[in-house]
Amino acid sequence: MFKTSVIVPVLIGTALLTATAADAQSRGRIRTPNGVAAGATGPNGSAVRGRGAVRGADGSVTTASGGAYRTATGQGARGSTTTVNPDGSATRRGGFAVQGARGSATSSGNLTRNADGTYTGGRTSNATSAATGNSYSGSTQIDPATGKPVRTGTCTNANGEVIACPR
Repeated sequence: MFKTSVIVPVLIGTALLTATAADAQSRGRIRTPNGVAAGATGPNGSAVRGRGAVRGADGSVTTASGGAYRTATGQGARGSTTTVNPDGSATRRGGFAVQGARGSATSSGNLTRNADGTYTGGRTSNATSAATGNSYSGSTQIDPATGKPVRTGTCTNANGEVIACPR
């Protein structure tokens, strides 16, 4: 669990995203013992980012970061957390989403390094073209037998029919 001192800067920074382009330009930054957040807004849009870290009672360390922006033609956000445990195992989770005049895309995933050095996890990604309505949906998973990534993906047209994915 994150302490309030990590969450509060991110919430304050996120409030900057509610400003409109007509608002006066402003910038802000806040530091706490566990993190920092910064944001700006102006005639071209708004942006905010933050990061922080906490040590758990079990000796694990968790870091988190995130950011978001909004302009007249699009918006996006990303976030991630990483936890490293005393036994050497670690977990990372992250994702992003964007939307704009050319289309939209999302991706999220996780990766775990086990204490024995093996890896598990995967990622899913989706994208849609605003111009054609064509979309891509795919995933990458770590094959537990080989430890290597295995990718799958499908492209569809605006009618939902499977089409060849462009290279």
